Amino acid sequence: MLHKALVTGATGFIGSHLAQSLVEENWDVTCLIRSTSRTDFLQKFPIHFVLGSANDLDSLGRAVKGQDYIFHLAGRIRPTSRAVYDIANYQLTRNLIQACLNKNPSLKRFVYVSSISAAGPSLPNFFSEESQAPSPISEYGRTKLKGEEAVREVWDIIPATIIRPPNVYGPRQQEVELLIKLMSKRIVPLLKGKKESTSFIYVKDLIQGILLATLSPKTKNQIYYLTDGKGYSWQKIISTLKKHVLGESFFIPLPEELISFSAWLVDVLNETGLIKSFFGRKLWRAMTQTLWLFSSSKAEKDFGFRAKYSLENGIKETVSYYRK
Repeated sequence: MLHKALVTGATGFIGSHLAQSLVEENWDVTCLIRSTSRTDFLQKFPIHFVLGSANDLDSLGRAVKGQDYIFHLAGRIRPTSRAVYDIANYQLTRNLIQACLNKNPSLKRFVYVSSISAAGPSLPNFFSEESQAPSPISEYGRTKLKGEEAVREVWDIIPATIIRPPNVYGPRQQEVELLIKLMSKRIVPLLKGKKESTSFIYVKDLIQGILLATLSPKTKNQIYYLTDGKGYSWQKIISTLKKHVLGESFFIPLPEELISFSAWLVDVLNETGLIKSFFGRKLWRAMTQTLWLFSSSKAEKDFGFRAKYSLENGIKETVSYYRK
């Protein structure tokens, strides 16, 4: 039987990969988009589109009606006001759930793609598990956690699964693309920290994990971390990227102190409205001074998830994508 699915956030990095994979698996896919959304990539596929917005309950009702599965990835991650974070990450999730209660109470599964930011940092020398109490440290994380709470409030009526990805990389990921472009100019950031500080996952592995979790009966009303099972230092990540972009050829080092100063300067320019950048002191501190290590052992136990891509192979495939 053909599965019918609604995807929100399909114009974003992870959402576009999910929508593409569902089409390739012969799902009947509908995407909820805003009137201002760019759908260039999605137009290549046989996808239906429904226009809607966070507080337009009628449009959300039209979008969810008749769907078997809903993959909710839409949200706001870029720096913005507290009110915008709340609308994009909490109110939209709450209203989408309400639309399901009103228009599609027989939904097979509501899949909410949240974030490790909802959980908050991990403890020293410890890979966090789902049983650890969440303690978000950013407005983004706090509103994603509120979105999770909206899902959990009704998952005795609407069966749901919550996925918390860590750092996700791959083709069409903006920060990785910028790093590759920088290294292509022979400028390489040099980070000092050698200690494992963050979990990663290649986007194809994440999509595989989301689909496995969606179709497994064991994952109903559960929360999962999906990672490649290892921890990395940012030095290791940068050196692996450099290896596949430049090899052993000449490069200009970009010292960590200069990157730190750049983060301060970006914040100043963001406040003046001259630029709009995700990078800044908060992100820099989160990268270099905070641990984000998570275990996906529960996902492995419950539905057999295991990442296929190593960091080496994932970065190699990503760099190859941009070279083509």
